Amino acid sequence: MVVRSGTISLAGDAFTLFVYGTLMRGGVRHHILAKQRFLGATITRPHYALFDLGAYPGLVHREGEGRAVFGELYEVGASLIPLLDRIEGAPSLYRLEPVLIEDRSDDVFAYFYRRDTRGCPRCADDRWTNEGARS
Repeated sequence: MVVRSGTISLAGDAFTLFVYGTLMRGGVRHHILAKQRFLGATITRPHYALFDLGAYPGLVHREGEGRAVFGELYEVGASLIPLLDRIEGAPSLYRLEPVLIEDRSDDVFAYFYRRDTRGCPRCADDRWTNEGARS
C-alpha cells in the first residue's frame, strides 16, 4: 500500500509517527490513536522548536538553535493518514515530514507546522502539556 500525505509517499501498511501535542495520551485528539500501538515516550534530536499556538503546539525545524522536543511514538496504520491529514490541516497548516528521534535510525514522521511562528512563545521545557483547560 502506498499512501500520500502532502508531498510524502509512505509505502507499507504502517509507519512510525512522533506526536507532541493533542494526539498524545491525555490529549483531546488522542482517541484517534488509541487503538494504534504505543511505542513509548521519546525525544527528538536537538534540531527543532516547539511553539505554543494556544489550543495546540507547532513543531518547526530549527537547525542552528534547535532543541530536543518531548513526545510519543506510535506505530500507525497507513489507512489513518487521510484522517490525520484532515485534523492537522495538511498540507497547508501542518505537513507530514521525516523527524529525527534520539537513539533511532529508522524512518519516523511528524506533522510540522508550516506557518510563521514569530511572536509565538516556545513551549516550556520543550514539551506540550495536555492539562487544564486546553482543548
